[in-house]
Amino acid sequence: MNVVVIACNSLHLGFLGAYGNAWIGTPNFDRLASESVVFDAYFPENLTTLPTRRSWWTGRYGFHDPALGWTPLRNDEPILPDLLWNHGVATALISDVPYLREPENGFGRGFDEVVWIRGQGYDPCVPPGDPRAANVRIEDEPGLRLPPRDDPDFEIWHARWEQYLRNRAALGLDRLENAAAARPIRAASDWLERRAHSADPAPFLLWLDLFSPHGPWDPPQPYRDLYAAEDPDEFETGSEGDLADEELADLDDVDLLEIPVLIDVPAGAVGDVLDEFELLRLRRTYAGVVSLLDAQVGELIGTLERLGRLDDTMIIFVADQGEPLGEHGFVRRFRPWLHEELIHAPLMIRLPGGERGGERRDALVQSIDLFPTILAAFGATPPDEPAVHGRDLNPLLRGEPTKTRDYACMGMDVEEFAIRTPEWHLILPVEVDPDDPPRGVQLYRKPEDRWEQNDLASRHPDVALALELALRRFVAALERDALDELPAGLDLARLHAE
Repeated sequence: MNVVVIACNSLHLGFLGAYGNAWIGTPNFDRLASESVVFDAYFPENLTTLPTRRSWWTGRYGFHDPALGWTPLRNDEPILPDLLWNHGVATALISDVPYLREPENGFGRGFDEVVWIRGQGYDPCVPPGDPRAANVRIEDEPGLRLPPRDDPDFEIWHARWEQYLRNRAALGLDRLENAAAARPIRAASDWLERRAHSADPAPFLLWLDLFSPHGPWDPPQPYRDLYAAEDPDEFETGSEGDLADEELADLDDVDLLEIPVLIDVPAGAVGDVLDEFELLRLRRTYAGVVSLLDAQVGELIGTLERLGRLDDTMIIFVADQGEPLGEHGFVRRFRPWLHEELIHAPLMIRLPGGERGGERRDALVQSIDLFPTILAAFGATPPDEPAVHGRDLNPLLRGEPTKTRDYACMGMDVEEFAIRTPEWHLILPVEVDPDDPPRGVQLYRKPEDRWEQNDLASRHPDVALALELALRRFVAALERDALDELPAGLDLARLHAE
């Protein structure tokens, strides 16, 4: 068996048809879901980009430890490609995620082949003065709204966006053939072609790590305006956790096509960095980026099909996180608030030949589970030391009655932790920024309150207390590296009594 991982950055679950969206066209993701086992309760354990890749590649929790967050890989951390080295598996990493490429982070370590695709986001790829970007002026781009000049972040965003505009001009990122994920997917298709015509019979792991649909959201036509003229949709109603209907009373008088496209905004609050109608326009632009990504992933799947690889390859499609788009009053990762729109991500695993395609699993699974799952696909076993926290998902994929965990724990920046069960989601601030709004323990009923608008902590204090205790005990066990000492199961009544 071979394994191809297609990992995306900041893909909002609510924008995929396989997870309930009815208005965005994603035919290739829909096809992939119909041929895959779809996981309905997949949660990264340590947000955001670099921490999630660490948990993907080590199979260990890190959300409790700042040294295991947005930090370089340590030399003593066994990672996935290292462990496949002695199992006859050829490994390749192809990525346009600029943070992975930064040499000090070490995320290219261990792979037999590494291909970096430069120029996404604010990657310092095209230097000032490059003649290919001679006419770039940030003042000429209305889609980039700078903070006020007296804002301490003004110079930071000015430099970032000038860099982005130079990259776009010099690399042709505004052309369909180069936009979004086109270049890394083209590189992955070329790699698969070479592999198919090589004499090397070894199985392979291809890890394709895509920056898309992470901002800036700057798709070329027809994707930029693909959804701008649509009527208000279900995702944008109060019942789905977005702007309430009464706040959109004037939408009938607004032509979203006339609202300038904001291709990027600093992380911040709705009403501050953008207004409500600009937020709607931003969501429609983001939807266009998702459809463009869908088309590009379809090209890669077409390559696999043409090469006959769909019959001998496991395909894993996953995202590192979601993307806050106004559900709780802010856009991007403005605060480490562990709500649904950030922490709930897609995971689809297509077995060779599409076996068990279209089946769904509601087991709680996490980013740490990819590590043992991929190892097992190649007949390899995780190391004894350090202990691997993730669970092999292959039995679940085969439909065997298998238990993964009673609850999923997670965190971001060691500022906020959360615990998720099939029925509840509890958020626990552990280090509150004095500039943020006051925020205590919150409790949400699942799955009814999908976008977490109704905090029930005061109505169910016994549940909140029991879940907080379970979460704190889990973190304490992690700090001792003693998860095996935790009691089996999750008895909320017993925890509350304690």
